[in-house]
Amino acid sequence: MNDTIPAGSDDPGGIAVDGITMTFGGQEPITALEDVSFEIGGGEFVALVGPSGCGKSTLLRIIAGLQEPATGSVTVRGKTPAEARRDVEFGFVFQSPVLFPWLRVLGNVLLPDRILGKRNPLAIGDAEAHARGLLRDVGLEGFEEYYPEQISGGMQQRVALARALSYGPSTLLMDEPFGALDEFTRDNLNIQLLEVWRQTRSTVLFVTHSLQEAIFLSDRVVVLSPRPGSVMRIADVPFDRPRELGIRYRPDFAALNGELRELLQIDPGVAGNEDGQRP
Repeated sequence: MNDTIPAGSDDPGGIAVDGITMTFGGQEPITALEDVSFEIGGGEFVALVGPSGCGKSTLLRIIAGLQEPATGSVTVRGKTPAEARRDVEFGFVFQSPVLFPWLRVLGNVLLPDRILGKRNPLAIGDAEAHARGLLRDVGLEGFEEYYPEQISGGMQQRVALARALSYGPSTLLMDEPFGALDEFTRDNLNIQLLEVWRQTRSTVLFVTHSLQEAIFLSDRVVVLSPRPGSVMRIADVPFDRPRELGIRYRPDFAALNGELRELLQIDPGVAGNEDGQRP
């Protein structure tokens, strides 16, 4: 049974995007996003898809308070993005793991606690034990003392995920975190991400070029149009949880994938192939 909190509920843990328009200046101004609105319920997993250049990453930065929109507003748990960032509501995972090469795996996961100190929302008594537990959750037990250069790209992304979760953020923003990985590593990380999400119940907004990945992971898929990005459709994903990779071969999964692909009219040579890898 799908037990996520419905979008638009009264739960304070969600994200509300209301009429976001973003224009970049210059001699020929470019409108990246136009009148984008949707809501994410607290604890919901939502994927954001659309053609390259449609403003997905820009929208993520606006939600995080890293960019100001031309018009419109965002609230996160009822707060402005600046307030949410001040209150350490956000966890970030990007396509590059951005690990510090001079710190071991455990040190990278512990870094937010050392930076935040008393501002750490979890107020963990034994931060190291917590970090070790997170590494165990993402399948990296035994690699705590390795340096980033000594582990694979997929393992580095797992370290980045553990680090993002180390201070218990209410909201996890993920910008194509598995886009550069091979298919088998990506599949494994999708399963691990869903398990960690099941335990933490963070609100997740996950940007991806892969429709297959978006449908497999999420409760709903927000589909943006080509630039300027606007919401073409918000598709409910009707499959019960927990999910296994084999669901991707079911006719109803293929039908939903086909509907969204037709809506986007995706050219695999431009927007990425079925596994989200750019040629």
